[in-house]
Amino acid sequence: MARIPYADVSALPAELQEWHARLPPDSHLFMMVAHSEASAATLMQIGLQQIRELELSARMRELAANATACVLGADYLRVRHNPPGVPMTPEERDAIHRGDHSGFDGIDLAVLTFATAVARGLPVDDDTFAPVRAELSDRQIVELIQVVGYYWMFGQFANVLRIESEPYKK
Repeated sequence: MARIPYADVSALPAELQEWHARLPPDSHLFMMVAHSEASAATLMQIGLQQIRELELSARMRELAANATACVLGADYLRVRHNPPGVPMTPEERDAIHRGDHSGFDGIDLAVLTFATAVARGLPVDDDTFAPVRAELSDRQIVELIQVVGYYWMFGQFANVLRIESEPYKK
């Protein structure tokens, strides 16, 4: 059970009610973030920009998001963050959440290793940075760190506030 109640949609400002109407059903995370009316729309906008406007590929974003969720033990992200059309199998997602990167190689492994190090909040050593640097542009590296930070923040919201993690309803 969540530690604080979810925001009441009917009491939200019109802009946040519009955001809520565009989200998947039972967006518990959004209903927690909505308590911060000053920043909730900005956080949702950043999320959309990460989906629509980053140069970093959808697969790289998902690898990073799932590695971050694994580091945090963020069950909400594991269950809820499963966007349609992303080229990642359920088996790959499950392996990442077990901390098992053995089935990955090349840039996938480099991104997983890098994202895991960033999510842990420790300095990223040269051996971890070099494979990412060899494959990604400056912009993509910055976006990769940004994706980890974004999902780290939402993973912490979910964990600290004990947000329920039911799968999306069809």
